[in-house]
Amino acid sequence: MMAAGSSESTFSRAAAQVLTHLSTRSGLGSWAILRHDADGSRTLAAIDPQGQLRAQEAVPATLGADAVQRVGAPISLPDGSDFGELIGYGDYLAEATRDQLTAAVRLYASLLGGLAAGERALAEQRLAMQSSDAASDPLTGLATRQDWERRLQADEAYCRDFGESATVIVAELTNLRTNNQLSGHMAGDEELQLAGSVVRDVLGGRHFAARLTGDRLAVLLLANTGDDVLRALRQGFSQKGVTVCLALGRRSPEGTLEKALSLAEAELQHSISDPAVGAGSATPTNQPDSAQSIALSRALLDGEISAYFQPIVDLRTGKFVAVEALARWQTAAGMREPDQFLRSMQEAGLLGALFDHILDDGLAKLVEFRRSSPTLRLAVNLEFDSKPESTLLDEITNRLRKYQLPPDALSLELSERQTIELSPALRRELAAIADMGVQLVLDDFGSGFASLETLTTLPISGVKLDRRFTGQVLHGEREAVVVKAMIALAAEAGLSVISVGIESQLQSDRLVRMGCVLGQGYLFSLPQPAAAMIAMLATPVMTTF
Repeated sequence: MMAAGSSESTFSRAAAQVLTHLSTRSGLGSWAILRHDADGSRTLAAIDPQGQLRAQEAVPATLGADAVQRVGAPISLPDGSDFGELIGYGDYLAEATRDQLTAAVRLYASLLGGLAAGERALAEQRLAMQSSDAASDPLTGLATRQDWERRLQADEAYCRDFGESATVIVAELTNLRTNNQLSGHMAGDEELQLAGSVVRDVLGGRHFAARLTGDRLAVLLLANTGDDVLRALRQGFSQKGVTVCLALGRRSPEGTLEKALSLAEAELQHSISDPAVGAGSATPTNQPDSAQSIALSRALLDGEISAYFQPIVDLRTGKFVAVEALARWQTAAGMREPDQFLRSMQEAGLLGALFDHILDDGLAKLVEFRRSSPTLRLAVNLEFDSKPESTLLDEITNRLRKYQLPPDALSLELSERQTIELSPALRRELAAIADMGVQLVLDDFGSGFASLETLTTLPISGVKLDRRFTGQVLHGEREAVVVKAMIALAAEAGLSVISVGIESQLQSDRLVRMGCVLGQGYLFSLPQPAAAMIAMLATPVMTTF
């Protein structure tokens, strides 16, 4: 947007001045500088009869064609290539001034073309220098998260000023955590090195790539739809045997690169729920439904699927206050995480059975955990899509009685997406469960599905801040303000707040200063089998607070 006080290039300032001059001197109130590309036309700058400069927006190439008067001239770069068009339109234009105005428009269009070429060349040089100076992640050889943030800001200014199209591709290594857990971090490091080599080979220095988190990479493509790069990445990962999920987000004229990144990450979450989308997925997606259902049922009955536990920590003291029970499936091919079998469970009608199994396994282990940590709680993800609603309250009550545990020893976690689909009957069941003293926690808080209405219509006692917000606390001031506001909002409503995905002490410290008390993530522990969790609970807490 071209507004006073914004950081603009010389081209942007000149464009605004040209439009203001023409609108006040020509008699035509509406003027625009259009940028043409394969996706259509967009305004780089526009001014209306009230003299207001507007933000970029997608428009037809025939903008103003239905006006009584329209004057225009193409904007070409010095090499003759098309850049866009300078147009003016309105209801009245004196015939005597038309030729003179047309000549002026052509002159301004020529000047803008030359200025755009020079400014673009300088911008591209700066971007190239930023790429070469970027700190390299030691495992992937790609840029670091900090350099990604800086590059995103620089490219956003470039796209805004010159109307360049851009695409963001995000890749998540879906087996990395399991490899680290089962085979040690050396195996995980080798997988990251392979993934980095694939990205570097495909891009060949033409685009920018970085390692965003422990298991997530991202690619930033200017003037590229991303389709060809996506195909090449998918093929390269498959050939190297790296299991990934890939997703793509495009920058729209009205949007930003941050929005494109958010779109890609949202699509990634959807893709992860269907492993067949990812290149080289090892999930048996081609089994007949009946055979798949039998295999999953047998895995539950035989105990191949069991609960692993990840601690929830008081960030101020380092004390474990709860553990989350997470389903893991031990197969002959290795350990599988929920994103590799939950969809199949749903299709087989076994989500309710999975919930029952993990709840029972988790509560049984909680009895053991409480011998060294008497106040420890258990958190379990509630799965109810295929579950008869009338049985939920009875099952919770019976299992707490079976293991002689008080209701406040249990937390049930609901995703934001689930809360939209709750039937009135299930809402009544959840209210009765909460009345018992069981805590209901809203998972993925802030990811975009739940509304404030959810917090007022369900007896929610706590929220888990979506991991994307945890990752933003170390970035720009704006992101940190948003996270702090969300924590304050939840606290004002009397809700406990758990930040998930904490990977560094700096993140933890920053969250504490923002008012967040509880946290969960790899900084404290990977999901562990019960025996390992018992050993961790018996270890004295050490903290620097």
